Amino acid sequence: MLAFLNNSFNWSDTLVKNLRAYWQARASLLRREWLMLLVFLFAMLWIHRYIFLYADDLYYSRDAQYGLNYLPEALLDELNSNGRVWIGGAMVLALKPQIEFFRILNPLILMLTVYILAKMAAFSYSSRQGKKGNPALGLALLCASLFFLLLPLKIAHTTIYYAACAFNYLYPMALVLVYAYLLYTRISSGSRGEKVLLLILAFFVGSSTQQAGMIGIGFTIMISLYLSLIRRKLPFRTFLPLYGVMLLGYTLIIYGSLKRLLWEKTAGNEVVLMDVITELIKTNIFSLPAAPFVLLISLSCIFWLVLFSRPGSLADDCPAIAATLSSSEWSRAAAPEFEDGRPLGRKQRLFNRAFAVLLGVALIGYIYFLLYKNIPFELTHENLRSFSGLSVIAFVFLYLSALVYLSVVLLMKKNAPFLFFNTINALGAQIMLIVVDARFAAAYKVMFPSLLLLSVFIFYSVLAFRQNILYLVLACFLVALSLQQKALILVGVVCLGLSLIHCLYSIYHERESQRRLKLMQTSLGVFFCFISVLVFGATLQGYYQASIPQNYNLEAIKEYHEAEKKGGLLLKKVPPSYYGYGLGNWNDMPYFMKECYGIKEDTPIDYID
Repeated sequence: MLAFLNNSFNWSDTLVKNLRAYWQARASLLRREWLMLLVFLFAMLWIHRYIFLYADDLYYSRDAQYGLNYLPEALLDELNSNGRVWIGGAMVLALKPQIEFFRILNPLILMLTVYILAKMAAFSYSSRQGKKGNPALGLALLCASLFFLLLPLKIAHTTIYYAACAFNYLYPMALVLVYAYLLYTRISSGSRGEKVLLLILAFFVGSSTQQAGMIGIGFTIMISLYLSLIRRKLPFRTFLPLYGVMLLGYTLIIYGSLKRLLWEKTAGNEVVLMDVITELIKTNIFSLPAAPFVLLISLSCIFWLVLFSRPGSLADDCPAIAATLSSSEWSRAAAPEFEDGRPLGRKQRLFNRAFAVLLGVALIGYIYFLLYKNIPFELTHENLRSFSGLSVIAFVFLYLSALVYLSVVLLMKKNAPFLFFNTINALGAQIMLIVVDARFAAAYKVMFPSLLLLSVFIFYSVLAFRQNILYLVLACFLVALSLQQKALILVGVVCLGLSLIHCLYSIYHERESQRRLKLMQTSLGVFFCFISVLVFGATLQGYYQASIPQNYNLEAIKEYHEAEKKGGLLLKKVPPSYYGYGLGNWNDMPYFMKECYGIKEDTPIDYID
């Protein structure tokens, strides 16, 4: 009896220790994840101190001053102009207190977007880990945070730092991402509350914007078919209410879009298909703001293709000199949790290797022409069959084909459904724009939804190849190259050389290779964080400088109101720049801007430089 009690005590003691260790590890992961989110939130709150009302924001802020009685009329105007009813209503309510509420709301929405993108990227890993925690989520959160810090100004200033575009592009996409993630992970729970939540989200996604609504429909179709027909987890009828609600919401968008299309046609804005396709390719692929992401996606595709061109499991490969260029250092990185013991057939492996070589050659050409020679992109009927035209078509075909092909392979081999769903939706979100005017196709704000979706492919690849020094070095080098700053490129070249030394050194000092691997990983991570902070710092400095005359003008307007609108106004000129939107309005104040700030039409306005 005594022995039994002693064994029971030992077993209980072991159980308590294991539980304590488990909760300590989980708490450590949660602290790290929340720390990353809070640091990102702080950075966003900091830059939003220097953001003001711009262009269309002024219209909505002006309308908000009319009170809630005007809201039904504002919603009707939105329905007839573009169909984005609740988006317009939300803007009127959010911009009623001028810019102050947006300065808090927008960073919170950005933090939510970072979190849901990271959850999508780490989903495959977390499904393998079960309830043991998800250490990959921390790295995914870091990647998603750096993605927004690294976002080029030409994209950021019209999508996340401008209220009107944030409401029309960032917020609907954040809603779509939340909807898609909950739809895939919660639809089978059977909870009535979660199903009602999904129905509400489906309506708001469907009635948000043309792009976001169509992406939401795409997620609903793909997830329902995947879970009902392929995984056979749920009957298809489970998703029928979501289809109905989503399409009901999208009818509002269709109504407004048709009215706007008729108006555009009446105004003489005809759609020229070749011009639209050219602008879409240029904006999404052959432009400097898109270059960092095209380079990272292409690099990731090449490494995945090389990984899938090798027979058997690759996790235990040992580095060798030849392996640096062919196998081990390219694929030892596929971390063990991303490995699949079922090898591909010989023909498919050969196809993957040939595909990797072709894409690699195409990527070198892309770097040479776009980043080194700075040759402007041009695709017309005249040069369509020339060498430059065929080169452009070849790269676009290889790039998009690799994305679609690998998203299918990763879905089948690695249980990574969001890569496939996001890739198809990203392509669809751009293809649907062939019916719009070329001016809209050339705007970076319309490529932003697709960029958000494809970012998950980058984050997932970083998680998979985080132990591959060559991948990490090339990623840092290519991003530095895309920024076209000589100092960063030089540091990238040094890192590339150090990685080669590491590969050669590890051949003769295998015991120390693991320690050096950790050191190299940390160094490269710090370097990439430095690049992102450098880009964000330049953006922050630019918005701060642009805020100085704007703050002066707002203070002058405040004094004007305190003086009961008597006398004139003495304002500072605001130099037009990308650190704002429509800043030139300050220099020749239009009527709607005067209405927004409560300035009488006949008030004389003078400027100082």
